[in-house]
Formats: sequence, structure tokens, C-alpha cells
Amino acid sequence: MGFLDFDTDALAEVQQTNTRGGVPAGVYEVIIKSVQERATNSGSENTNFDFVIRNDIQQPRQNAHIFIPFWHSKLEEKETQQKTGLYISELKAGKTTFSLSESDLKEVKKEFNLASALNNAHLNTDGKALREFNTKEEAMNSLIGKPLRIKVSARDNEYNGETTVQNSLFPNNITKTSAPQVNHTWEAGKEPVVPSGSNPFANSGTEVDISDADLPF
Repeated sequence: MGFLDFDTDALAEVQQTNTRGGVPAGVYEVIIKSVQERATNSGSENTNFDFVIRNDIQQPRQNAHIFIPFWHSKLEEKETQQKTGLYISELKAGKTTFSLSESDLKEVKKEFNLASALNNAHLNTDGKALREFNTKEEAMNSLIGKPLRIKVSARDNEYNGETTVQNSLFPNNITKTSAPQVNHTWEAGKEPVVPSGSNPFANSGTEVDISDADLPF
């Protein structure tokens, strides 16, 4: 789940839903309206966040949506967990260079950085870390309706002959809200809804030699 860098399939998918277009670069207080797992036609998977700019705070573009997909690691789940464990152990040891190859480190950080940022933003009012939920679905659903502060970038993007503003977001630009008391007013029928039903995030149950306490997700 790393920094947004669209391929054409993903760009088309986001543009179909982002009817309001992008917003100017800046810092916004937002609410997470939805979190969805998606895949492009080419097979790249991401977790797509719909951030809504709060209207209970004086700021530009109130009620606008900011759609950000965070791309998943291309490594297999077991390999991601194993290499994340190695990365964490070396971080704890104070290392600034790591055993992982540059490409593997990039993939590990996609998952690690987003989960760490969301945990550090204290989004769960019951104090639970994402790793404490039984499934990834439960962890992601726990974020719906929660406030946070984000700093987004913006760039012009041309697709099918049309230029639009496209936003992007580094995980380390996700921080704790400065206004935890939320009085945002939702338009009737457009309130955040936590989905129910089958679990599309269920893991394989494969065990690896990493302590749960060491994982942010």
C-alpha cells in the first residue's frame, strides 16, 4: 500500500468515480468515508480510500472527495510478512541500511508505511491497533467515519485527451486530526456505511516466525 503512482487502468477507474475532480495541493482535515479493495485490469491491487473534506472546520473545498489508492506489495503474502519482520528487526537495531534488496524494501514499505501511519493517527477510538483485529476487513472497516489530517499533492494528468487534477498522498503525510470532535454534517443518504457480508481480505492462515507485536497491520 504505497505512494500513489497511477497506471492507466487505475487512473481510468478512479476518474470514473471522482466526479468532482481533484483538489488543490494542501493540508486538509478529512473523514474516511469508505475503504475498498480494488484491482486493475492488469492485476495490480490497491486499497482505495475515499476521504471527504470536513465541513465543520473552516477550510477550502468542504465536502469534496479525495480518492487515493494505496498499492499493495507485489510479493506473496508470506514473503511480505517475512521480509517485513526482517525490516522491523533491523529498524529496532538502529540500522540505516538494510539486508533487503532495494526492490524488496520498496515492496515491504508499501504495506508497512501505510499501516504505521494509520496506527500513529490513533484512528480507533477503542485504542486497538490494526493488527489486533481478526481480519484485514475488520481493521479497514474500523477506519470508516474516522477523522484525520492529510497533506496531499496535486498534478495535472491527461487521460483520453482530457486534463484533470490528480491527487497523491504519501503515508507519512497522514497524521492525527487537530480537531477530534467531529460535527461534520452529511447530506442525507450519503453518510459513511460500514459494509457487511463475506470477508474478501481473509488470509491463508500460513504461519510465519514473526511476533504479532512487531507488525503494525
